[in-house]
Amino acid sequence: MFGSPLGLDDLRVCLASIAPVELKGMGLLREQPHLIAGSSRIPRPQLVEAVTEIVAYTGRCAAAARQLANLTPVPLLSASILEFGL
Repeated sequence: MFGSPLGLDDLRVCLASIAPVELKGMGLLREQPHLIAGSSRIPRPQLVEAVTEIVAYTGRCAAAARQLANLTPVPLLSASILEFGL
């Protein structure tokens, strides 16, 4: 699958380089924190768009988690974990 093995440091660098997802709903909460209390009025189309985006993102995250849970184990031939030595 890979030309050379992906080490822990490489994985950390790879994951750290991913930009955070900017969701419209989170932006609304950041701009108007009193939204949670329900004391603010947001145009309905804007609210629908933000909620739809969050629901879709949640679905994509759940699908990715299911795919990760179904991955086959990868043997670590070059790693020694002394805590679990036999």
